[in-house]
Amino acid sequence: MRKRLGRRGLAILRLVATTPFFCGCASNELATEGSPMPEKQVTAYIQPVTSSSAYDTPPRFLRGYAPFFPTREATTHHWGYAVVEFNVTADGRTSDVRPILATAYSFAEKAVLAVQNWQFAPARKNGQPVVVRMRLPFTFRS
Repeated sequence: MRKRLGRRGLAILRLVATTPFFCGCASNELATEGSPMPEKQVTAYIQPVTSSSAYDTPPRFLRGYAPFFPTREATTHHWGYAVVEFNVTADGRTSDVRPILATAYSFAEKAVLAVQNWQFAPARKNGQPVVVRMRLPFTFRS
C-alpha cells in the first residue's frame, strides 16, 4: 500500500489521522452535520496548496455548512474521512472542488457537496484578489 500512495498520500493520511472529528461530534466547538462550520476549526486545518509567493494574504473562511454524514455509512456505523482540494476564486467562491483521498466515495461526495457552497474572503496579492488552491480534511464519525 505504501508504494501505491506515495509520499503525498502518506502525508495526507497522517494529517487525517491527527485531525479532530469534523462531523457527528457532540462538542460545541466542532461542527456537526449540516450546522455552520466554526471559522476556528476550518482555519486550524485548511492548508494552501498554492505556493505562498502567489499571494500576500491567504483566503479567510467566512461561512459554510458542515457536510452531512452519508446515510449508507450511518446505517452500517462506519466512520471515514475525505480530503478535498478546491480553488478559492477572486470573488471568494469555491471552484474545481475535487476529492483527493477518501475511505469511501460517499464521504468524498458529501465533503465536495458541502465545500461547493462555502464562502471565503479571497486571497490577495498586491491588494488584488487572486485564485488560491486549498486542501481540507474531513473526518466523519457516527
